[in-house]
Amino acid sequence: VPDLTEGQAYEFRVSAINAAGPGEPSDATAPLVAKSRNKPPVIDRSNLIEVRIKAGQAFVFDCKVSGEPAPKTKWLLKKKELYTKDNVKVTHVDYNTKLKVTNSTRSDSGLYTVHAENANGEDSADVKVIVIDKPSPPNGPLKVEDVHANGCTLKWSPPDDDGGQPIDSYVVEKLDEATGRWVPAGETDGPTTSLAVKGLTPGHKYKFRVRAKNRQGTCDPLTTPHATEAKNPYDEPTKPGTPTIKDFDKDFVDLE
Repeated sequence: VPDLTEGQAYEFRVSAINAAGPGEPSDATAPLVAKSRNKPPVIDRSNLIEVRIKAGQAFVFDCKVSGEPAPKTKWLLKKKELYTKDNVKVTHVDYNTKLKVTNSTRSDSGLYTVHAENANGEDSADVKVIVIDKPSPPNGPLKVEDVHANGCTLKWSPPDDDGGQPIDSYVVEKLDEATGRWVPAGETDGPTTSLAVKGLTPGHKYKFRVRAKNRQGTCDPLTTPHATEAKNPYDEPTKPGTPTIKDFDKDFVDLE
């Protein structure tokens, strides 16, 4: 049957004709869409738009896929295939594929790939997802240096993950073992990884902790494992022995 319109659905039936005329037609065939039987996959990229969201939010990619026969599809993150599990749901039907991620975390960030393949070829498309969150804790050790009776200097290393946004500052706290309470000790000016702590009480022992902060919040702390005593690096001299007078006159005295 010629002259069909591509994409249009058709049903067909047959009638017998003789000298008496046409007979009753047969039952109709199942509907058939006029289309090529051999066509490589093409992914509709119109819904593949870069996503930037806060942790805990959801994102969805829903793609139409053309091709004949119906292409097989899959989703990948960082070149590893994704399956329905935990907060990820993958749905594949003929000519459509869908990826939905709920309650997103930083680990859901990356380059996603949708891939379609059939006997006549293949097609792939990428889309970037950025999930932003508070940073991970700073890297240790948290070093306590230049200790003296009234202060010290703390040093640490940046976190492995900045949460997808620049570190704004680091917040430092101190704990005086005499009180057992954490109180503010200072905040860095920008992302510098050291801070001079002042206002310690001589002779008291202190622990310190530091947190990284970005626009999404403040991370869990990195804490010193041991307390440090606030004292000068030198000790006061001990009491000397009683001096002995060796010699004297009206204007001098020799002591030993």
